[in-house]
Amino acid sequence: MVSTRYRPKDLKLARRHIVKAAHRVADQEMLIKKLLRKGRPSGSAYALLSRLYDDQRRKLDRLKLIEAMVEVEGQLCVDVPSNPGPSAPPFAIVHSSGISLPDRQPATPCSADVWRPYLV
Repeated sequence: MVSTRYRPKDLKLARRHIVKAAHRVADQEMLIKKLLRKGRPSGSAYALLSRLYDDQRRKLDRLKLIEAMVEVEGQLCVDVPSNPGPSAPPFAIVHSSGISLPDRQPATPCSADVWRPYLV
């Protein structure tokens, strides 16, 4: 089995191929509808549509494979420290006085002095 490394560039290209394949299928479906309105269904048009569906399915399967491989490579590249030391909780600012205040505004439209929770 050949091991292949996929990059985000490959993912972008595979997505572009899927879009082009979908356009080809849509164009062929419109052609078949036109032929049916004129009363001339064509067997070769249906055969081409069948091949386009198969091609689109193969490209979609390849896209899923590339997405999975890029996601796995992305997870491997994330550098997580093995033993993070004690740190401040997220969304907190530690001031020189040692008081911890929230980093974001309260979710209510009230001022900080008169805070009333929303009733659900």
